[in-house]
Amino acid sequence: MRQKIVYLFAFLSLYLPINVPKVVAQEVSQQETTYQISQRPDTDNPTEVAVGVYLIDFDTFDEIDESFKLNGYLFLTWQDQRLAFNPSQTAVNSKTYNIGEIWTPNIKFLNIESVRETAYILLKVEPDGTVYYKERFTGQFNSEMNLQRFPFDRQRLRVIVESLDNSKNLVLLADNSKTGTAKDAFLTGWRIRDFQAFPRVRVSEVEEENFSEYVYEINISRYHNPYIWNVFLPLFFIIIVSWTVFWSRSFESNTVIATSSLVSAIAFNIVVVEELPKVAYLTFINGFILIVYVFICLVIIYTVVKHWLDLEKKKELSLKIDRTARWLVPAVFSVSNIILIAAFLL
Repeated sequence: MRQKIVYLFAFLSLYLPINVPKVVAQEVSQQETTYQISQRPDTDNPTEVAVGVYLIDFDTFDEIDESFKLNGYLFLTWQDQRLAFNPSQTAVNSKTYNIGEIWTPNIKFLNIESVRETAYILLKVEPDGTVYYKERFTGQFNSEMNLQRFPFDRQRLRVIVESLDNSKNLVLLADNSKTGTAKDAFLTGWRIRDFQAFPRVRVSEVEEENFSEYVYEINISRYHNPYIWNVFLPLFFIIIVSWTVFWSRSFESNTVIATSSLVSAIAFNIVVVEELPKVAYLTFINGFILIVYVFICLVIIYTVVKHWLDLEKKKELSLKIDRTARWLVPAVFSVSNIILIAAFLL
């Protein structure tokens, strides 16, 4: 029994000194590896990350809330020489990693309303240490819009990606090869014209630091033909009908024409008001409708004045006013709309 105990102590005395250092060495090596990949690839210089956003399609668009929902791809590319490998030794041409296994840029969408939904993420490393990040995302974004030219307006929808590290540590660049818009991308009532992407620097007044940003802009223009046919032309016909009082001498007929024109314009406006943007400022179409109302009201006043002149036996003056109004009123109406166009569209 004593001999067995001696053998046991002898075995332990030989095993522990040899294996304990190995275990400690493995733990230290793992800690060092974890520490290294949690840091930027080059801590002495800012890390450059090329960013690309590719639009797949729009889900919703709300011009009143100045927001839109889209789904697309987010691409990030950077260099990390620590991950370089020899494909002949690994028998693979690229390696894939999960988020958290290697260093990734600390970025966010600046103008997103809530946390973006991510369908999948692909993180791939090439033999030379180039890291490719690809994400399929969906998000609701805010973008300032100006509807004063409505319905001839154009809008710039922006998706802004910002670094959470200052520009001394992380610099975002525009990757034009991975920035674009799908050919079948569609937005109801709008035409997707073109897109552009560019980097910029945001100066934080609170933190007194600079932060690198990537801006993806989609330029869209509204299809205005439906508004021309369904709003502008009907109102133009109503105002023309009201001008027939300049050729009529019957007070009863003129009263019916003038009041009917005003009622028609009001009823028409009630029908189309749901199609107009509810904003706190005057738009081009609101200005046109306002001009139509003003001229119809002037026609009603003109009808009453002409009837008063007829009652006062001032027929010659009434006829003279009629002849002048036949060309003066349409001319003033045209000039008013030219001024409106110059103020809003030029």
